[in-house]
Amino acid sequence: MKDVLIVGAGVTGSFIAKELSKYELDVVVVERKSGPGLGQTKGCSGIIHSFQLPFRSLKGKLCLKGNAMMDAEAEELGFTFRRVGLILVATNILTFLAIPLIQLYLRLNGVVSKRLSKKKVLEMVPNIRKDIWGGLFLPTAGVVNPVEMTTSAIRFAKVNGVEVHYDCEVTGIEKKGEGFVVKTTRGDFEAKCVINCAGLYADDIARMVGYEMTITPGKGTHIVFAERGFSNHLTVAIPLKPNKRTKGGGALISFDGKPLWGPNLIDVDSKEDTSVKKEEIEGIIEKFSPLFKRMPEGIVAFYAGLRSIAGTDFVVNQPIDGFINVAGIQSPGLTAAPAIAKMVIEMLSPRFELKRKEEIKKPRWTRLSEMDDEGIRKAIDVNNDFGEIVCLCNMVSKAEIVKALEEGGCFDTIRHLTWAGMDCCKCHAEIMRIIEKRAGKVKKEIEGSEIVW
Repeated sequence: MKDVLIVGAGVTGSFIAKELSKYELDVVVVERKSGPGLGQTKGCSGIIHSFQLPFRSLKGKLCLKGNAMMDAEAEELGFTFRRVGLILVATNILTFLAIPLIQLYLRLNGVVSKRLSKKKVLEMVPNIRKDIWGGLFLPTAGVVNPVEMTTSAIRFAKVNGVEVHYDCEVTGIEKKGEGFVVKTTRGDFEAKCVINCAGLYADDIARMVGYEMTITPGKGTHIVFAERGFSNHLTVAIPLKPNKRTKGGGALISFDGKPLWGPNLIDVDSKEDTSVKKEEIEGIIEKFSPLFKRMPEGIVAFYAGLRSIAGTDFVVNQPIDGFINVAGIQSPGLTAAPAIAKMVIEMLSPRFELKRKEEIKKPRWTRLSEMDDEGIRKAIDVNNDFGEIVCLCNMVSKAEIVKALEEGGCFDTIRHLTWAGMDCCKCHAEIMRIIEKRAGKVKKEIEGSEIVW
């Protein structure tokens, strides 16, 4: 019997697995997708928020804690994290006069900010329109690649003993003695404790143990532009009245510096509806373009993600002994993930003797594009595949593609983890060829072994 079974390898499930891997516990993660972070996590904006209102809510508290932890998490796990900062722009006299009150409110709740003159805002964001009044700068806001962040956490967990199963959907949960039997499409697992991190389907998992909860999907569409350097900061106009339809929206930037506008908030019926409609794109452009003198050059992509909404706050509870819900983790769930993991550890402490391992391994991802000439030569000496470039746009080697297959054998995982194919589609065919070749090799290894599936 396992000590802990985690349902879901999104950002929260992966960070909980990472923290649990530091203790003498037998932990397993089951994920219905083919890799980590490919559900709700993949479709978010990749923003590390400075704060979340209301401050007294659970999500408000965990956002502040998670933001403060992010530098240490990035160092421990090796994912790319940049504190680019958020500029709240006063576009009229009323919002300009409100800046001192906003700053005081933020300061009273522990959020650092700095008032900006009109001249300073124009220096920091040269493409912003000239008739703005001033602004407020929040330096703690940042950006990440959410799939890379999630994968780095699950990689850490795996190297420290956590068992992970992909393409493994939970079909039922039964109480058995002091624990549970979790039925999946890849067999049954027994565990003393189950943690429900199933994202959009957390309500279905909760109902398997008799807890009633409803997850409502909220779609958010984004536009990605080609013009790196259009803005080096997250930029949002101070609203006179918050708009539910553009929750969390702004003229953002992605982890690799491209302008990223959105998201909006659209009610949808299906938990699989990630369609992007023309009117959604037009609405985002209509909302954010007036903030600038011109539009960024070249739309390279648009995508939609789904938020799991379970009321107005996160749901982190233990409705029955040994079953913990971590549900309704919408924005700012990415920011809050490290703090949620710590909270869950505390919830488990009465049930287990949490003895830390004497040795904790810290795996690192080798990225060719970040090496100097000497580092590249050494890497090629160790592995010739580092000398074969698959993606010229982002300098991704065959060695990195092959390594990414170990984290989840699907194209999405490879693309987000290596950054290959993020700027063009010329390398997609070669990536698929490597995937197919690797899949064939694995199939032969399985057929030639005594493993029974």
